[in-house]
Amino acid sequence: MSQSSKGELVVKSVATAVVATAIVETGIGFSKSLAKQPVVLFGLGILAGYFTHKYRKEIIAITSHTAEQGKDFVMQQKNHLSDMLAEIQGSDEQLD
Repeated sequence: MSQSSKGELVVKSVATAVVATAIVETGIGFSKSLAKQPVVLFGLGILAGYFTHKYRKEIIAITSHTAEQGKDFVMQQKNHLSDMLAEIQGSDEQLD
């Protein structure tokens, strides 16, 4: 990597950290102001419950699909690990 790309990477990382910090701080302030208004908080809870109930089938389908993808990923990683171990054992046997 050249010096300019390393510098660009550092600048991008710092900028990302600044933006993330600003978002978190804004969220904390917003949450504190909502906590002081119980009626608004109650209304948001009802709204969240309504949308959760309305889209429950889609939520369940997406969750099931994500869980299935996670299982597939774990199986792929197990296969890759077994292949790597077989290669290592094969190379050890060739050296002996």
